[in-house]
Amino acid sequence: MDGVGNAILRADAWLWHLSNVTVGVAVFLATVLFARPGAYSVNLIIASVDPFYIVAPFSLLYTCWCGLDLWRWYEDNEIL
Repeated sequence: MDGVGNAILRADAWLWHLSNVTVGVAVFLATVLFARPGAYSVNLIIASVDPFYIVAPFSLLYTCWCGLDLWRWYEDNEIL
């Protein structure tokens, strides 16, 4: 591949990783803003569950996981 092709692949991979991190942050912010703790509850057969305590940690975990993947990709010398 020539230099332009490598630059396009690198930009595509950068946008892919950046969008994944952004999705994690957006889900966390939406959870904090619109599903505050105690605002909603899902009644299951055994108990009621507040979705905030499920979605917020998973969104933070996803953001950190994608951020580490972005960092690992950025530090790597390969194109993909």
